[in-house]
Amino acid sequence: MELLRSRRLLYIFLGLYAATLILLIPGKPLWVDEIIDLNGVRNADLRGVLAFVPGNAGGVPLGYLVDFWMIRLFGYSEFVVRLPSVLFTVLTCAGVYMLARQTSLRGPLLAAILYAVSPLTVRYALEARPYAQAACWSVFSTAVFLSLIRRPALGKAAGYAVLVAAGLFTQPYSIFVPVAHLTWLLFTSSVKEKPRAILLAGAAVALAAVAFLPWYFKAHAIWQGAVGSGVRFFVTGKDLLVIPHELMGTGYLGAALTAIAIAVALVWSSWNKEEKILWVLYAAIPLILVPVADAYFGYFLAARQMIFALVPISVVLIACMEIRLGWLLPVALLAAMVYEDVRWIRRPGEGWQAAASQLKGAGCSIFVPTGARTMYVYFEPQLRACDENALTNAGTVALALSPDQYESVYAESRQKLIRAGFRKVADVRVANPRVELYRR
Repeated sequence: MELLRSRRLLYIFLGLYAATLILLIPGKPLWVDEIIDLNGVRNADLRGVLAFVPGNAGGVPLGYLVDFWMIRLFGYSEFVVRLPSVLFTVLTCAGVYMLARQTSLRGPLLAAILYAVSPLTVRYALEARPYAQAACWSVFSTAVFLSLIRRPALGKAAGYAVLVAAGLFTQPYSIFVPVAHLTWLLFTSSVKEKPRAILLAGAAVALAAVAFLPWYFKAHAIWQGAVGSGVRFFVTGKDLLVIPHELMGTGYLGAALTAIAIAVALVWSSWNKEEKILWVLYAAIPLILVPVADAYFGYFLAARQMIFALVPISVVLIACMEIRLGWLLPVALLAAMVYEDVRWIRRPGEGWQAAASQLKGAGCSIFVPTGARTMYVYFEPQLRACDENALTNAGTVALALSPDQYESVYAESRQKLIRAGFRKVADVRVANPRVELYRR
């Protein structure tokens, strides 16, 4: 068991984990959300990036700026824009180890491993999106918070404020982590210098929030427009099932196993009551407030918005190690997560780049839906869209069918070509996105 507290073994694990993630980067093609984000960064200047960000609902700049600086420093490639997510994920694993070690649990390295192999963690470690970065800021803000309450100091409060602000400017829902910190601090009695700790921690969170307000006031109206221009989502009881099904990445069975392990840890571990409450709040408050916020803003609920909760869950799970045969629960969950990781890695991704390459041979292309053209021209800027009102002038037409559309949408586009005198001559690409070729 001493091996699971070894710093040397931690460094070996982090090195191997980082190398594995780096090797996996080319395995998945860019998908829709990555392309949308990178489209506003790849060829823009700093002002252009800052103008683009609010156009995404809830968009905040720090994640985009990291991609912007990486491209300016090293040039554009999928490897370059995804590398920060790898690095932030590895740092988060180190932070999980730090938090677990502060609890005096016997297996802090196992907590880091559980977090590292979580399918949600692995996915966003390999994507050019801000979630790995946001998780990193949140775990280190928690480490600084715990240090602050043990020995309150102005320097620690300043560091805490910076980390909370960094989280806000990366993913606004990260604010729910300091909300959990302050909620626990207000109701705990074990903090020696509680009034000073409350003052410093509260002031740090308030300062971070004030620093975020100028961006919020600038972007809020644009965010509302971004949500309003599409479908306004309503969070229903069915939507809430995404939390147990996807958060651990192992479906409902894995969620049930996680819940049992957490219950065992909270009932029988040697933690005192206030320690248990801290970890419960740290996990529960984001899980509760994210759906509430999504319902208020009319945004769709996604497990990635709650990636912060994986940190306390990973720590709580290893408390089972203190109970006889309790180690079987986290080890079983670990095996289930590795299995799901392998399945996801082997599953083909969205082939927008491959589809774009196959569209080049056509005279022009019809994109279904029309707005999906952005996905293709990101890779092949010269692709030309057909004038659907003047198809008589076209010889060869490619029909680019994006996934996740109603079959009636595809049928309408095909019928339009048939009425214009075209006939289908080939299925150029049968995987998503699909490409069909039509000639007169």
